[in-house]
Amino acid sequence: MSTEGQEYVIAPWGESECETTDITVDLPSRELAAQLEVPTSVLDRMAQLGDEHDIPMTQALGERLEINRARVSLCAAKSVDDVAAVQQHLTDAREHLSGVEALDTADLEADIEHLWTNELGGA
Repeated sequence: MSTEGQEYVIAPWGESECETTDITVDLPSRELAAQLEVPTSVLDRMAQLGDEHDIPMTQALGERLEINRARVSLCAAKSVDDVAAVQQHLTDAREHLSGVEALDTADLEADIEHLWTNELGGA
């Protein structure tokens, strides 16, 4: 997976000065490896999440990012009226979740399915 031209910074709200670590994380839904600058407090939480699910910290972080991207797509789907745009956002959300193997996504998948079925009539 290439990281060329891909750079992201994760910063906790309200913290202007915090210790960070540079890390490379795979985002499997897009076959992308992202170089991230992550606060060590976030890495500590991801290490704990990884331990809970018996996966490496980098996988936990990558899957958490995919889940967050899916949530953003779901919120975007709820905020537009155009059927084609809703379908695209829901498709994007499903694609992001396709890269998540270890973390629980059942509630998010149910929300996506509910919106697809009830709002779009299964279109």
